[in-house]
Amino acid sequence: MEKVIAIVPAAGAGKRLGLGINKAFAMLQGAPLLVHCLRMLERTELVERAVVVLAADEVEEGRSLLAKYRQEYFPKLPFQVVAGGKERQDSVANALAVIPEDAGYIAVHDGARPFAGREVFARTLAAAMIYGAAIAAVPVKNTIKVIDAAGQVIATPERSTLQAVQTPQIFAAALLKKAYAYLAAHPAAVTDDASVVELLGNKVVVAEGRYENIKITTPEDLALAEYLLARQELEHGKEA
Repeated sequence: MEKVIAIVPAAGAGKRLGLGINKAFAMLQGAPLLVHCLRMLERTELVERAVVVLAADEVEEGRSLLAKYRQEYFPKLPFQVVAGGKERQDSVANALAVIPEDAGYIAVHDGARPFAGREVFARTLAAAMIYGAAIAAVPVKNTIKVIDAAGQVIATPERSTLQAVQTPQIFAAALLKKAYAYLAAHPAAVTDDASVVELLGNKVVVAEGRYENIKITTPEDLALAEYLLARQELEHGKEA
């Protein structure tokens, strides 16, 4: 199977986590969250290198931090750190600028999702190799309501048609670069990278994600991550 270059956006302030620091630097069982994410990327054996995006004033700190933990956590994964922009889409665009034109596939994966794992990456990459663009997602478990500004329900979408989108989102590199060039020329509000590709009229397919592939956003998420990490390390130890 092809390998990918991973863009890892981690420039958010993480205000909802309430730690007063970038959540990428939040400690989780002895190492920063971002370090656990890079270790997961290495363990997939599908990522040839990572481009980590941090806020401009955190780039040097981030480089030093990752260098400190690299030997123990992700010794085989080459990485570089670039400065992000005002919005997430600006950060991804900055990362794309340092990826060569002849790259095969690019995975965009949140720095706050350390539990995606090899199987999710493999399924998403396999779909991207067929269709050019694929995202990991899981069926929603709850009924979803669309509400208006007054909080009144105006629609109830059919639950079977709804998926909760995760990362990785994997694309043929040429397609993602073309999509971001289009976005630069035709600014629009987008919430993920698949939305950028969709602006071109390209189809995006869904690959099976996993419910454990949480995005750590709140203190409750951090507590759940502690449990998942402990379980993961136990399972990894049995496999070693």
